[in-house]
Amino acid sequence: MAVGSDIVTPELVGKHQFDELLDPSFDATHYAHELVRSRDTMELKADKISSIMTDLSATSSSLDARMRATVLGTHEQILEQVLGVASVDVTLEQVEDQVREIKQYMHALRTKIRVPYGQALEYTRQARNLQLATRHVRATSKFMQLVRRLAVQIPESGGRPDYALAALTLVDIERLVNTSDLCGIDVVDRALATEVTPRRQQTANEANEMLVGGMRRQHQSDVGSGLQILFNLGIISNAVDTRIQASIAALHTIITGRIDPRALHIGVREHNARATAIDGRDMVGIDTILWTRLEDMIDAVLASGLEVRVLERVLQRKRDVLRVDARVDASYLDVVASKLGDRVLALWWTKVVDTIAREIHASCDESSVVRQILTNNYPRLVQLFLPRLEPLLAARLGGVTSVRDLQSSVASVLIGDDDTGCAGDVDLAQSPNVRYSDWGMRVLWTRLLSVFEAEYVNKAASRMDDSVARCFPAPPPAGLVDAQSTWAQRHNTKSDELQAVSTVPNRKLVASVVRSVGTELEMAKSDARLCTMVARAATRAISSFVATTKERLLSVMDNPRVVDPCAATAHPMTRSVIGLINCVEALRVGISELCQPADQPLTAPAQSVLCTCRDELQTFIDAQSDVLLDAADRAISQALLDVDNSSLWSHAEHALQWLQTQVLEPLDPRRSSRVHTMTDSYLTLFVHTVCVTMSLTETAKLRLVSELPQLEFACSQAASTMGVRVTGDAYKSVRQMRPLLFMTSRELAQVLGERGAEWSSVSELDLLNHVVCRVATEEEAACVPHELLGCSRREWLGGVAGSEFVESTDVCRNKEMLHLWDTRNLSASCRAVVCECLNRMLKHKLADDLVALIQAALSMK
Repeated sequence: MAVGSDIVTPELVGKHQFDELLDPSFDATHYAHELVRSRDTMELKADKISSIMTDLSATSSSLDARMRATVLGTHEQILEQVLGVASVDVTLEQVEDQVREIKQYMHALRTKIRVPYGQALEYTRQARNLQLATRHVRATSKFMQLVRRLAVQIPESGGRPDYALAALTLVDIERLVNTSDLCGIDVVDRALATEVTPRRQQTANEANEMLVGGMRRQHQSDVGSGLQILFNLGIISNAVDTRIQASIAALHTIITGRIDPRALHIGVREHNARATAIDGRDMVGIDTILWTRLEDMIDAVLASGLEVRVLERVLQRKRDVLRVDARVDASYLDVVASKLGDRVLALWWTKVVDTIAREIHASCDESSVVRQILTNNYPRLVQLFLPRLEPLLAARLGGVTSVRDLQSSVASVLIGDDDTGCAGDVDLAQSPNVRYSDWGMRVLWTRLLSVFEAEYVNKAASRMDDSVARCFPAPPPAGLVDAQSTWAQRHNTKSDELQAVSTVPNRKLVASVVRSVGTELEMAKSDARLCTMVARAATRAISSFVATTKERLLSVMDNPRVVDPCAATAHPMTRSVIGLINCVEALRVGISELCQPADQPLTAPAQSVLCTCRDELQTFIDAQSDVLLDAADRAISQALLDVDNSSLWSHAEHALQWLQTQVLEPLDPRRSSRVHTMTDSYLTLFVHTVCVTMSLTETAKLRLVSELPQLEFACSQAASTMGVRVTGDAYKSVRQMRPLLFMTSRELAQVLGERGAEWSSVSELDLLNHVVCRVATEEEAACVPHELLGCSRREWLGGVAGSEFVESTDVCRNKEMLHLWDTRNLSASCRAVVCECLNRMLKHKLADDLVALIQAALSMK
């Protein structure tokens, strides 16, 4: 017996001996057994039991008292609840009576409508059965009509069967049988077994025979008839796919193992075993067998591809015009492509290319000899496919096209050409109708040709780089350099001469670079893409040549003695600078000839690349030639400015001779305009020097009469090396300077005042300078203006040019200059003329009042 916690009384609270008794899981029997089996003595057990019973009795009495008090206190509430239960019982009895009445009414209603409802159900079932029977009868009747029509269209004997209409009838029969449950009808089952199935098989076989025969004979009418029957039968997609797979399987049988290295070696041995020539000229190597078998493979691909192309052309032209639910603008090709995922020829071509690529790559992986043959003869590999496969690859001739062509063309417009930089729409030279942008050619290049093209271009670039590297060999080791120095000292040879020899590449080596580029372009000329890639590789090789040349030019030009016109002997490295420029010029000439070959022009992209390279070479040559000529010009001008008047002509002659023999004659690039400017500047500088700084005594005049013609001749000789004639104003000024030397002061003043046409080449400033020198010489016994002013000769020449003189607006009237002139006892006329002339010359302002002033000063003399 278990004591629950709900009867806990205040008397029990706090007594620990009742905790176990009040536990909800308390078991009295188990408790008693435990108490009996305890180790206590019987007296203790009895006392313990008595104590528990006493407590329980007292607690029970207290519990009874509390229950009696509770009942007496809640008596009124209990009575009210009892009365409420009685009223609920009355209400429940009323509800039960109403429910019984409703049940009775429903039973009577069910009894009234059961019979009519059952009759209605029966009639409905009979009508449904009748309708189903009518439908089956009608379907059976229509089926028999179609069977009789099929028998007429395909008679058992005699008459010509109409398989196209029979295919439509078979489709209608199949649709009728599938939509109507005619199974189990004897007449239908018998007709299907004896009439429909054999004729369907006969129609399908005839359509396949027409399709296969038409494809083999390239007869589009037979192909179209077969496709029409297959389309009417609804199996055109499966039939076309079967034909494609059969063609691919046949090619796979032909291609697989055809160029296996072991098979190639066996073919070589068998062929050579049959050779009969004594000298062995009819024996072949592995490359001959390889190319022969590759050609046989491509011939088989072409024959099969032409059959598939005829199939696709007919599919493109045929449209369903008999079926009402057919789309007018949908061709058979659209239907087949939607089922197969792409056009027929595109699917066939993709799988065939995969088969060929897999076979070739497997052979190359197994034999490095095969890979080397195909790589070294990559243009021939391309020619295996083109123009032989042009009917299949040329999209404009109805070749391979894909449903992805539109997406790829849009993408090419958005992102441009591929990573090679070759324009995709460029025609191939060996096949003008095929472009790399055509889908078939893209598949062929991506899956097969790209690997061999990359290897071929790398080898071509390596060969061109090697030809460039031979032009600039690596520096010798330290021991060899010491030996060369010892040999040079023993044979009285300067080390600069040895360095000059090793700096400039040999002309033959430069020509070998051009030959190497020309050979590679000639081999790649048949393929626009390959030719462009080789041209780019050639441009990189030439760029490395130019970069090395530029480094050597910079290292040589750092030596100031290289361009020294006043040196007793020409520096050996001067010819090295010119030799380096000439090498680049020879390279430019060779590239220019390659841009316009006489026999067969290059493709437009390759020609554009080479023309760009040629223009860059021309720019480099012009820049480096200008650097050399500018350095020579500065050196010659510096030499002419730094010498005194007594040795002016000897320096000028030596400098011009150095320019002609050491620079212009060995220089191949024609810099005519630059040389013309240089000779004009030397003539002008000489005239300025004579007019401004030379004391015009009788001895000086006689010397100038002989030096001026020599100057003209030296400048003409220097300019003639570049094909230039010295006929400018500077040349005319020198020629007109000679008669001025022997004019009197009055005649000079008259020339200055009249300025006739015969003196138009001599500038007014030069005439003015000459007048000043005349006045100073006649008045001050061979004194020249810069000596009167206390300036150096170089400062005075710069002052006349207006660039390196003092900036005072009245340079001749300062205290120091006036004191200098007073000590020299210049006459008033000479001082006035010189002062005014100098001030006007410094300001470069020539006016009529100056001419009048000079004439007045000369008349006062």
